Amino acid sequence: MHTIYLVRHGQTEWNNSGFYQGYTNVPLNQVGIVQADAVAKELASIEFDSIIASDLDRAHITAEKILGNRQIPFKTDERLREINFGDWEGFTYDQIEAKWPHSIYTMYRSPDKVKISNGESFQDLQERAWQAVTDEMKAVGEDKTILVVAHGGTNRTLICKMLNLPLHFAWNFSQGNTAISRVEFYGLTEDDHNTLSLLNYTKHLESIQL
Repeated sequence: MHTIYLVRHGQTEWNNSGFYQGYTNVPLNQVGIVQADAVAKELASIEFDSIIASDLDRAHITAEKILGNRQIPFKTDERLREINFGDWEGFTYDQIEAKWPHSIYTMYRSPDKVKISNGESFQDLQERAWQAVTDEMKAVGEDKTILVVAHGGTNRTLICKMLNLPLHFAWNFSQGNTAISRVEFYGLTEDDHNTLSLLNYTKHLESIQL
């Protein structure tokens, strides 16, 4: 069994302004840095065996904050990036709806059916992200605790994979900035009983000064 912690990165200006950022390497803003420090403090007592993170700065920096002084394997992996929003990158919800009518509606209602113009499908995202997690589980061995620091879409697809849920349900899982989720993962056979024991935990943000 592996214990998989999933953390979303801290806030960016594009998060705050409603722009779709995907592969765009938008850094943490000041709020995001404070959030990253807060989640690092929240997770300070957890004994992780390894940490893997998206190579995009917003996730990479959040992961480095959590790593702190731990002497454990740490690496970034581009396969953990957010979904590639293609032609939607840098546009707001309303701008995308104006240029590609009903496409945003389809993405949120049926993420398993949408493929973004010059971007990815959620299936593409899930396959690459899950391979990164699978590779890490093999590298660290059995009965280990792994932290994955990535993005809202990435984490949602990983939760669906580990719970054997169709991607249609990806948006049913909230994933706030620096939210913590945890899955006890045994495998993907019919006999395995994987458990989502923590979802979208953000209590560490309640007392911070923004």
